[in-house]
Amino acid sequence: MKLLLCFFASLLTLTALAQQKDSLPQKDTAAFNQTKKLKEVVLASKKPFIEQQIDKTVLNVQADITAIGSTAFEILQKAPGINITGEDVINMSGKAGVNVLIDGRPTQMSAKELANFLRGMSGSTIDKIELISNPSSRFDAQGNAGIINIRLKKNKIKGTNGNVTAGYQQQVHYRSNGSFNINHRLGKINAFANISVNNNLQHTSGVISRNVLVDNVVKNFNNVTTDIDRNVSHNTRAGIDFYQNKKNSFGILFTSSGNRNPFNTPGITHISSNGTIDSALKTSNDNLYKNRRYNTNFNYKYEDTLGSELNIDADYTWFKNTNLTNLTTDYLDRFNTKYNYTANDLDVATQINIYALKADYIRQLKKINAKVETGFKLSAVATNNNLLAASLNGSAMKADTGRSNEFNYKENIYAAYINLGRQIKKLEYQIGVRVENSAVKGTSVDLRNTQINTPDTNYVNIFPTAFVSYKVNDKNMFALSYSKRINRPDYQSLNPFETIYDIYTSEKGNPYLKPQYSNNFEVKYTYRYALNIAVGYNRTKNYSQTITTQTGQQTTGTPANIGSLDNGYLNISAPLPITKWWNGYANITGFFNHYQGILPNGILNEKTFGMNYYIQQNFTLGKGWSTQVSSWFNAATKEAIFNSKSLGSLDFGVRKNILKAKGSLRLSVADIFNTQRWQQTVQFANMDFSYYRKWESRGVRLQFSWSFGKTGFKERDRATNQDANRIKEKN
Repeated sequence: MKLLLCFFASLLTLTALAQQKDSLPQKDTAAFNQTKKLKEVVLASKKPFIEQQIDKTVLNVQADITAIGSTAFEILQKAPGINITGEDVINMSGKAGVNVLIDGRPTQMSAKELANFLRGMSGSTIDKIELISNPSSRFDAQGNAGIINIRLKKNKIKGTNGNVTAGYQQQVHYRSNGSFNINHRLGKINAFANISVNNNLQHTSGVISRNVLVDNVVKNFNNVTTDIDRNVSHNTRAGIDFYQNKKNSFGILFTSSGNRNPFNTPGITHISSNGTIDSALKTSNDNLYKNRRYNTNFNYKYEDTLGSELNIDADYTWFKNTNLTNLTTDYLDRFNTKYNYTANDLDVATQINIYALKADYIRQLKKINAKVETGFKLSAVATNNNLLAASLNGSAMKADTGRSNEFNYKENIYAAYINLGRQIKKLEYQIGVRVENSAVKGTSVDLRNTQINTPDTNYVNIFPTAFVSYKVNDKNMFALSYSKRINRPDYQSLNPFETIYDIYTSEKGNPYLKPQYSNNFEVKYTYRYALNIAVGYNRTKNYSQTITTQTGQQTTGTPANIGSLDNGYLNISAPLPITKWWNGYANITGFFNHYQGILPNGILNEKTFGMNYYIQQNFTLGKGWSTQVSSWFNAATKEAIFNSKSLGSLDFGVRKNILKAKGSLRLSVADIFNTQRWQQTVQFANMDFSYYRKWESRGVRLQFSWSFGKTGFKERDRATNQDANRIKEKN
């Protein structure tokens, strides 16, 4: 706390200095005020879909023909250096532990829940996506593989203006989306709003085949299912900015989201020995997921002509989730005759409250060509999870006292940071340190009053960062970066309650899950600010992953700290200009992973290579017509005990500008050859099983977009409540 108080005092001092009159010498101030006014010049340029910047890769979503009608999840599937596993874990350069932000705010979700959230976010609402492999200490230390920051559309037009989009996609079933943006600037007041809706229906076929040794006989459990997934979601974002004068402004921002997801999975499991079916299980897993999230942000910004800047944000996030599950099972003999029946109900309710306060101050030191950044953040999280489980007993449903429980979790984090950056001729460097004090406490109590406590922790972590770049000449530049980062488990992964998928398969949380820590190094070479070659290495301790264990015929998935991960990668990206009307982009990432640890069923020592690429070709045909062909591919690889097969897609799109270039029509075909299918196998210790999933990836999309308004005004960016990212949208 003493360290935090010192940072508070520093901030107050810097703020007082910032509010004083600009400290230029008198004659320099006069020279500054004699700047000549020039006539307004409007520069029009077309952004590429992918931009390589010195500290990040930027995906300009609105510049991509096929991305506009896609979901955020589908856009990330083809992002450079990103691959998504069948368990919906987002990996960067072959490594899990990515922190996903929405407008600078963490989402606080588990991997599966984050995937569902991103599937409900239309690409028409996204402006750009930033991929940051080595963030500075200004960012939260959360996310040991890096940061993905999804920036939503912001109105840039003065007066009353906005944008309307509507889209429809036909796969086997349908997908539709719509969004409306409006902005109004009058004097010192700027008001803005964004509303988007999605309505989707999709069927996903799946097969799980398990070989289990029972009484010296190998039994095969072959489970065939169809997920009938209907999703209706909406997102709202609205706010007001008040510009008191040229230096001071205040703002209020309100965001909300809601999701209703009826999810039914009928299936049958054939149980056989020596190739002969001796029994079967016919199951129906009915789920109704509903969640709501509200966030309120109050912000203040000070900015002077010397480059000093102060940003203060206060946030409150409220989240509530309800999951109702009914699992029924018919027991069938080898003649397909029903001889028994069971039923299980789960009623899960989750509520999370997050309070956060952060401040960031930037001071330009022009005499030495340097910049100082400093700030602090306070966050408090309180979660309550209630699971009411019941099972069929005779002809009535009765409470399952062992599985029903209430889980309460509290987490307080106090953080402060300071960065110093300076440029000396061709050399530029930045060094920084972030200090975080974490206090965590969780308690689970079931109906038998059995209590499980997570370790009561109160610890201080120091996260240093360093960046050095050297510009050899106008064509060649080298950069070196280092950062230490942490990946805390999402809140509900610590909850020890059990979720049943069928009578032989379940998943449960781990109250003793520890945070992961990683040290990350990267060397990058840039030629003409276009060709980028990056080589990186990182080592993660307490590496965690959901691990499957098998006891008898029962298979259970549990997140666990399995040991360490050494990850090395090579990334090459470059634009491909061919002619004035034909240009493209290519990115390829190769990586090597070494997993080491001790699992419940054996010792882990696995080495694997992997590769993914993204290639895009754009053709400008004239008269407002343009086309695009793109493809992405993830090679077969291994993640700890899981072997994953290759996965990829080829997409095509065409765009026509209409309504005097204020509108556009886009027609695209996704996954032309229907190659997106996920397959995974496990052969480790006593486990021998395979997964297969095929979703509706091939489809035709039609998207209409229309913009209205004049001239330009940009609503200011905010990086608000960054703790809402570890919320799990579903249990």
